[in-house]
Amino acid sequence: MEKMEATTAVTEKVLLLEAGRVLNNDLLSFYVEKLIGDILDYCHRDDFPETLVYTVVDLIRKRLADEGQGAGDEFAGTRGPLSKIKQDDTEFTFAVNNVDATGCLSDLDFDSIKQKLNIYRRVVSHP
Repeated sequence: MEKMEATTAVTEKVLLLEAGRVLNNDLLSFYVEKLIGDILDYCHRDDFPETLVYTVVDLIRKRLADEGQGAGDEFAGTRGPLSKIKQDDTEFTFAVNNVDATGCLSDLDFDSIKQKLNIYRRVVSHP
């Protein structure tokens, strides 16, 4: 399926599954297009494998859920960077204010599907 077909299919499915939630359509479109583009680049393909539509839907919904959990606190409910450790009377605080947790999470999420993507990955030889 073409990239735009895949984008439309994923967006429709996410909107269907997230019907009870108010979503920013521009942000959703950005997330979907970026993830599909990343997958096509990783797999060295121009066509998007139809079976990966549901994988993308799952990751987009996970990203939306991660953002929803972290709405009140920058790192609440996420697997983002650790900011503080305390044991007994010793406490360490790390400088994580300049770290974008969403970037860390999206990289981890993409890594989680690489095994599935490898099925569709094409070998590229460089001259």
